[in-house]
Amino acid sequence: MENVTARMSPEELDLLDRLAAQRGGSRSDAIREAIRRGAREALVRLALERYREGEVGMRGAAEIAGTTVAEMMTEANERDVLANYDAADLEADVEALR
Repeated sequence: MENVTARMSPEELDLLDRLAAQRGGSRSDAIREAIRRGAREALVRLALERYREGEVGMRGAAEIAGTTVAEMMTEANERDVLANYDAADLEADVEALR
């Protein structure tokens, strides 16, 4: 692992310390968990935003988020983003999977 330094407010440190205490781990464990979850969520949101705006297809969104197309479709469906997913998109995704 590589060491990384970041400045944090007292409120942010309090959140991390509370997470660490609830998980029974260290502050470092809490930081890694928060970053993993937060970065993943941010990537999914960004990918879906780009998909919604038509900048990328579902496959492109999946690549941005670091997921499979199926996982990205599940995320999109759970967040009501698939409204602009039409037959042409489905055909293109099916073709890409072949």
